[in-house]
Amino acid sequence: MRIGFLFLFCFGCVLSSNGAEYQLFEVNGKYGVKDEKGKVIITPAFEGLGWSDGSFSIIGQVTGYKTNKKWGLINLKAQLLTEAEYLNLYPSGGDRIIAKKQIDGVSIKQGCIDLKGNITVPFKYDGIIIDGLHAIVFTKNGATYKYGVIDLRGEEIIPLIHKNIFTIGSLRYGVQNNDNKTALFSETGQKLTDFVIDSISSFKKNKAIVYQGLLQGVINREGLIEVTPKYREILIDENGSIIGRTMSKWILMDQQHNRLDTTFCDELVPTSTGFIVKNGKNSGIWNVDFTEVLPASYHYIQQVEGDLAVVKKDNKYGVIQTDNSVVIPFKFDSILLSERFVRAQEILLGKPSWSLYDVYGIRKSERDYESISPFNGKFFQVKNYGLSGIMDRYGKETVSCVYDSILAYNEDQIVVKFHGHYGIIDFNENWLLPPQPFPVELVDENHFMQFEHGVHLFKNFNNDLIYFTENPLSIEGKMLKEILPDGTEKKINFDGITVSRTTPAVVDDTRIITSEHEGFRGIIRNGKYGFIDDRGRLRIANRYEGIGDFNNGLAAVKILGKWGFINAEDKIVINPSYESVSEFRNKVTIVKRGKFGFVDKTGKLVLETRYDSILPLETNKFLIQHNQLLGLADENGTVLIDPRFETLNDIGNGYVIISREKKYGLITQSGFSTIPMIYDQLFYLKNQNQFLAKQESPWVKLSK
Repeated sequence: MRIGFLFLFCFGCVLSSNGAEYQLFEVNGKYGVKDEKGKVIITPAFEGLGWSDGSFSIIGQVTGYKTNKKWGLINLKAQLLTEAEYLNLYPSGGDRIIAKKQIDGVSIKQGCIDLKGNITVPFKYDGIIIDGLHAIVFTKNGATYKYGVIDLRGEEIIPLIHKNIFTIGSLRYGVQNNDNKTALFSETGQKLTDFVIDSISSFKKNKAIVYQGLLQGVINREGLIEVTPKYREILIDENGSIIGRTMSKWILMDQQHNRLDTTFCDELVPTSTGFIVKNGKNSGIWNVDFTEVLPASYHYIQQVEGDLAVVKKDNKYGVIQTDNSVVIPFKFDSILLSERFVRAQEILLGKPSWSLYDVYGIRKSERDYESISPFNGKFFQVKNYGLSGIMDRYGKETVSCVYDSILAYNEDQIVVKFHGHYGIIDFNENWLLPPQPFPVELVDENHFMQFEHGVHLFKNFNNDLIYFTENPLSIEGKMLKEILPDGTEKKINFDGITVSRTTPAVVDDTRIITSEHEGFRGIIRNGKYGFIDDRGRLRIANRYEGIGDFNNGLAAVKILGKWGFINAEDKIVINPSYESVSEFRNKVTIVKRGKFGFVDKTGKLVLETRYDSILPLETNKFLIQHNQLLGLADENGTVLIDPRFETLNDIGNGYVIISREKKYGLITQSGFSTIPMIYDQLFYLKNQNQFLAKQESPWVKLSK
């Protein structure tokens, strides 16, 4: 089948050898070769021609042939140079052919033959990689392999005793021992360095980067050290010049730039109790004073919570304590730690399989699930075969996975969807409302709402109908609130008795459009907007093009396409002259007139409309932007910091982290610099009221 595919792909292709051109062709499933004039030079008598890797080429007037499922060599005179005795034949790029042969009933070995079919490398290896005039070979020794180097006559150059051998440029080999240390060898087998290198790059301009732990250096082709391994990163350019830089410096300091501690590593990620440290591909945990809590021996630290950490090792996740003891073994594809519960996932046969553990590593779930939701304070929602159920905090499935979905719950009841119908069960799976086609909503432990053909049905769990209406019906505390089409608002108790009725004074096509704010509700009538009070009386005539909610005694209104503000007496407090306004935030509203600014409650422009954007912050300050630069203003419209920074983070304690040209520093809200803008990163550590700064080392020239 493979040769047939090769024929379909290559038929009609022209192949050249020594100036002549040849064409592969097929007749009745047999393959042959024609020359450039179409003359048959190898009759179509073979299962395949070319090589066992699926390619076809002619090397020195020789190619491979296949018969009886085995391979041999044939020349363009159609002379068989070898018998078809090889399981595989493929060229190595020179005049040597790598061959695989059945030695006895159990052994299959590789060797090399030349283009005449002579054996040049004996068939005693499990693998051969040709490298110029040499070959890297390996044999299996128990469960491991042993590597060596031979020449193409089979003479040993580097003994087959090593864990691995790889080429690092022409005529040089990296040889790895059983301690995973590497030495540099020459093409003659001379050991040029001791086994002290963790890894080594290919040579560039006769120089290679060597790695010892996390540090890098440079050696030449003779194994001599040109740069001692003390740099975190080294580059060799096309001219052979070397530049390098040391490991990043991390500085713990207070807000006055007083240095409290210093360390060196690649990355530090602050946590609530310390730092996740990253060096190279490994991660660990340090406490707040840079002392090691967990060694940097893990590929990834996903989460730290108290004395537990979710970590990744050998591509699997587990949970460990910060004393490095294993709580949950490294066998999971995903782990989620929350609420002192561990949800762990394995991919089995291509499908997710979730289980529940406690923080002591004890498995709680009695079975595996397709999914386990986060703990909601009462239970876990679980799913199997696409159906939902409930598992308690002890891992027991208390509600079977037979429901389409779990929709809502309270202390005693659960709304479920079952075979496309809706119902209510208790936590013992007794039906309180048998499945029926209409959606339901829990009200309290004694009542529920049912929605049937546009009708709201208020019932108890004896299925007694207490109240029904086609009007909007909502729950407010222990009362039902119904809004009639004319705006009348009714309050009904849970016995179905109307206890109050508020009828608005508005009529005709008046429609209430907002909920109540400060005693007012927005309305629209005849396409204009106004307000009614909480008794439904028209308080502000419908004469506006748009309105906002009342807030701090004022409401936004739109007149002639512009926005302003009125008070509760329908008096214009701020003239409608703005393209947009926001709700009042404390003392001011953000307004836009071409640009953004502030207006206070008297209508006074307290911050000129000259900014590209203004964003309120949680610290009750405002982020102002001008020409893509950021500054800070307060609620009085005072510009605390002019827009001159690329990033700005008000940390809420009177200090602001700022950056420009990717350099970070700290200033006060009045703009006074306390930590100079010289750092590559700057973090605020709120728990200890300190700052962590990263200072990347500069690149320096190490040689010409």
